[in-house]
Amino acid sequence: MSSVNSNKKLNSIADNDDIMTEILVRLPLKSILRCKSVSRQWRSLISAPHFCRRIYPDPYLVSSLLLHKISLFTHEYDFVPLIDKPTSPPFKTLTFVNHPLVLRILQSCHGLLFCSSFTNRDFGRDHYYIYNPTTKQFRTLPLPPGGQDSTMVRGMTLAYDPHKSPHYKVVCVRKPNSRQDYLGIYSRLGNLYPYDRHCVRMGYYSRYQIEIYSSETRSWQLSGRPFIAHYGLDFRRGVFWNGSVHWVNYFSPSLYFKVDDEKLQKMPMPATPIPDGGRRLMYFDESREHLHLVETYRITKFNVYEMETDYSGWFVKYQVDLDSLTIAFPEMISTHLDPSDFAILGIIREADDGESYMVFHIPGKVIRHNLNGKTFNMICDLSPGRENGYLRFNWFDAYHYIETIASI
Repeated sequence: MSSVNSNKKLNSIADNDDIMTEILVRLPLKSILRCKSVSRQWRSLISAPHFCRRIYPDPYLVSSLLLHKISLFTHEYDFVPLIDKPTSPPFKTLTFVNHPLVLRILQSCHGLLFCSSFTNRDFGRDHYYIYNPTTKQFRTLPLPPGGQDSTMVRGMTLAYDPHKSPHYKVVCVRKPNSRQDYLGIYSRLGNLYPYDRHCVRMGYYSRYQIEIYSSETRSWQLSGRPFIAHYGLDFRRGVFWNGSVHWVNYFSPSLYFKVDDEKLQKMPMPATPIPDGGRRLMYFDESREHLHLVETYRITKFNVYEMETDYSGWFVKYQVDLDSLTIAFPEMISTHLDPSDFAILGIIREADDGESYMVFHIPGKVIRHNLNGKTFNMICDLSPGRENGYLRFNWFDAYHYIETIASI
């Protein structure tokens, strides 16, 4: 009789989602992941966004940076911890799938990594993956129908916001397939300013097509008609923020693409003087739902701009003065003062903005600079490499590592 009662109690506990959640969140991460295969109910509980928040209460906490090192035969990553809690490097090289050449990260987005492999034929990307480095789970994406030829793809960006949906999308910008799409660029010359019409005829503009992959449907869909864009638009380094993918143009208007509405809009840029060589972009990324941009023109004093959420323009969020940093670390200056002597690896916003900071790379070192208190300290020495007095990393070589158990 007691055995029957015990089984009833156990069943009542197992059927109570609240009690089961309280039990599961107390297990080690490896045990939690194994429990997902016990039943549909447990998988549903563990996959729920609020369960992930119980394990990692701050979903925006960047625990470390992954710095991409390129050598002739390998793509390795230096691990730079940013919090006091000990965190083990998730990997040195990407080995979650067996590939004859190498895998590399294209983008990090709220804890998920968007990765690609490279072909031996033309070094174009031939496979794409979504990888969760916390859980070691990955998914191989089908190639976009219009981008089977890797040379046609101009950029791919992961769009993932776990606070709005457990599903993610991938925005692919590619060259159009048909000759009619290429020739169609001239039919819209009347919609351009005279200088832009001249640029089209000179080949400075080209025509592009957007395709969107949805993890919910696991399929690609065309988005709208082909569009015209200046060749200086960098589709390889899209940044997802505010429900949109953003691309910076070094010479002409920048663009952003509203993923859910599938609308392409012009993005204003800071009213800074632009030299003949185009914009000197030093940093462009998001943190804790803020989009940041830094441009420098041979100075150690510069502004960190933040975009208004309604896209009405940029405002100066922080003013940075590196003169004291150059005194403490003279190796960041060689024979002349130039921004190439240091690089911004990250602008990390904290829940308490007074603790927000910037991560710098100078030859051989990584420095943390508090954006409000103006203090700085060295985070770590970089592993021996090829720098020998010059920089090995830039802002687009650094990827946020945010721990999450989000399903892919």
